[in-house]
Amino acid sequence: MFALAVVTVVSIMGFRGSTFSKPPLEVFPDMDRQLKFLEQSENNLFADGRSDRLPPPGTVVRGNALELNNVFSASPNSGSAAFRTGKDSDGTFIARIPEEVGTDMSIMRLGKEIYGIHCSACHGKYGNGRGVTAHFQLFPKNLTDPTNATNLFLEIAGPWPDGQIFNAITSGSASKIMLGMADKMSPIERWAVVLYVRALQDYVRSALNPEVPK
Repeated sequence: MFALAVVTVVSIMGFRGSTFSKPPLEVFPDMDRQLKFLEQSENNLFADGRSDRLPPPGTVVRGNALELNNVFSASPNSGSAAFRTGKDSDGTFIARIPEEVGTDMSIMRLGKEIYGIHCSACHGKYGNGRGVTAHFQLFPKNLTDPTNATNLFLEIAGPWPDGQIFNAITSGSASKIMLGMADKMSPIERWAVVLYVRALQDYVRSALNPEVPK
């Protein structure tokens, strides 16, 4: 009986390492094979032979998963242009956070939470550019030390306005080392991070110069 069982198992399962020209017997295939086209694969149905299709001409993106409730609302409200872009009507970065955002403690707490999730790993807990990546000799911009020549918010023309910081969070850095966060943070969350970064700057400034008034 034992020999018969061994012969039966080997005849069905085969020897370890042996190959077969036919697909294996699967009791539960777990959707390993599906009738679909994989991304960047060939599809002869279309003239260009590609399975990936571009959006129809003239298509306009209407929000994303961060704003689903607003997108499908009967009366959607996307806020002012300054709120959405950080710029005024003539394309100039606004100097201060829009009033519609508010600057109360709830926004500050939101900014701290979002900063801890998306920013602190690189820029550090206090925005000094000494996050986890610093251990691998990757030093991002120092957000809080105004004497640092590599400060993200210091340019030849002077400190960045709030709108420009918002734009940097939205679109990423010019070098593309930091990617944009528009798909990860809603506009209110990006403004909350701007507010929290300003608070970090005041905190570090006070710590470095305790006798200098704010």
